[in-house]
Amino acid sequence: MKIIFSLLLIVLLSVGIGNEGAMKVAEGKICDVQLYDHCDENCFTDCPQKYGPGAVGICNDPPVCICRRQC
Repeated sequence: MKIIFSLLLIVLLSVGIGNEGAMKVAEGKICDVQLYDHCDENCFTDCPQKYGPGAVGICNDPPVCICRRQC
């Protein structure tokens, strides 16, 4: 009885592990790219136009236009 239970447990565990497969991890890295060496209203509109809707224009100090986007 113990042997049958042990074999059944091994079979169930091996099937469970086989269905898992390799896990893929996606990292969300953030990159800052300098768009202009000055900062004005165009920074906030030009950044998403150039790098996509996920990009955000930021004015740093000293005033430079930085685009923050996902790499």
